[in-house]
Amino acid sequence: MPAADPEMAANVQLYTFLGWRRRHWPDEKAWRKTIRYRQRLELATQVWHEYLRDTAVSEQMLLEEIDWTKDRLIFNRADYLEADRAGRGFALSQPMRHRLYDAMTAYHKALQQRQLMDWGDVPRQLWRYWHNGEAALPRYDIILVDEAQFFAPLWFEIIKRILTPDTGHLFLVADASQGFLKRGQSWLSSGLDVRGRVHRLRKSYRTTREILDFATLLYRTRLPQEDEEIVVPDLTHMPNGVLPIVIPLTSPQDEITRVINEIRLLAQGGVPWGHILVIHASREKVKPILTRLNGAFGAGTAGAERVEVAVDPGQTDPRNQIRVCSLNAATGLESPIVFLMGAHELYEREQSIRLSEEERAELIRDNTRKLYMAITRAGQRLVITYVGALPETLAQPGSR
Repeated sequence: MPAADPEMAANVQLYTFLGWRRRHWPDEKAWRKTIRYRQRLELATQVWHEYLRDTAVSEQMLLEEIDWTKDRLIFNRADYLEADRAGRGFALSQPMRHRLYDAMTAYHKALQQRQLMDWGDVPRQLWRYWHNGEAALPRYDIILVDEAQFFAPLWFEIIKRILTPDTGHLFLVADASQGFLKRGQSWLSSGLDVRGRVHRLRKSYRTTREILDFATLLYRTRLPQEDEEIVVPDLTHMPNGVLPIVIPLTSPQDEITRVINEIRLLAQGGVPWGHILVIHASREKVKPILTRLNGAFGAGTAGAERVEVAVDPGQTDPRNQIRVCSLNAATGLESPIVFLMGAHELYEREQSIRLSEEERAELIRDNTRKLYMAITRAGQRLVITYVGALPETLAQPGSR
């Protein structure tokens, strides 16, 4: 492949969507801190107790409705009452919509009183600044959106506004099997008509036949009615490798100890730290895992993966560290060796007696897509740890 034209490369900009939004935030407008995960849960629970405790709407459903609303051009009560909620997983009568909107309004006011905001508030506020003439956004002739399945309708509205009218080109790269964060939408509902202009890629250049087979079987077993969302891969000339390993354990304490021991064996075999990625189902477990890894192998051996920072794919990451991230932060990452921890937490949540059947089905769908995504981050070797009795969907060849 010929070297890239330096003059052309100078005109190419690479950003995460968050980084781009921050770059074009008006200097004269204050940037409030985003609320931390635990604070957000506590605040939502307080609001739920005051407004929705006697309803079938749970605290988690309230948070999901807040995120869904902030991802769309919904800015007042009338917008919310008229919004099409198809695909949300639970229906709401008009009186319940009013009550839920009151709860969401109380949540937002509480955020403002604390001088905080949700991540979903960032594009909404930037949209308002642009719409009111308070922010100047650049124009682009060509925009390529990677991981487009995670982009919300409001994000696409912003992207369409910065694309050169009439002559601009928008190119989307997406995997429908991983679209668990922005579910309930279609390209058409986002104002993008892609019919007849879709090209399906059927070759995987990241992983091995064994890992992809494992991921596909897991997906099809847990979601037998959604086979059409899995693109049947072309396994021709695909590299073979070792079978994924599933390790059943008796306690969460054993889980991190076992992972440390497995990593120690890899290091003794000459595997660089930078070839190892540890993914945990819970973001709250990332910090304790980092502490244990750095304690076992030396300070600075492990580092948290910062997904908000864009890395030039043409440059080698200079860090030689074990990367650690939560499941939701693993999208777009890859590594020769992946340890997937905390899978039992996903399965346990699916069995909660507080869930309606609709909520349970939606949660299983989301968790399955997360697992499929995490498994396919592995390029050569995959190790899954599971606390408790293995479910049938994980008891595949390679379990030990």
